[in-house]
Amino acid sequence: MYLNCHTYYSLRYGTFSEVALLELARENEVTRLALTDINNTSACLNFVRRAPDFGIQPILGIDFRNGVEACFVGIAKNNEGYRELNDFLSEHLHQEKEFPKRAPAF
Repeated sequence: MYLNCHTYYSLRYGTFSEVALLELARENEVTRLALTDINNTSACLNFVRRAPDFGIQPILGIDFRNGVEACFVGIAKNNEGYRELNDFLSEHLHQEKEFPKRAPAF
């Protein structure tokens, strides 16, 4: 299982589309893959929709960063966890607050 994969929505850090990432994972016999783009979830819906076509269990998360400084990676355990990660991301981005260096207790 790969827990910190980025698509081209992670500007300057990812080069693949979500479908290209799934194709590469299938070629390498990966069965579970966590999509954790940097400070966004833009690719998640298409990733979740397309992953079963490639025989891959999708896992969603977010790689939280302040500029180039990595803070933490949040992985959602379920839909509620994914909502919490998105709420946390939205609050910080809209209020232009820095992310903490350690993950909060979600």
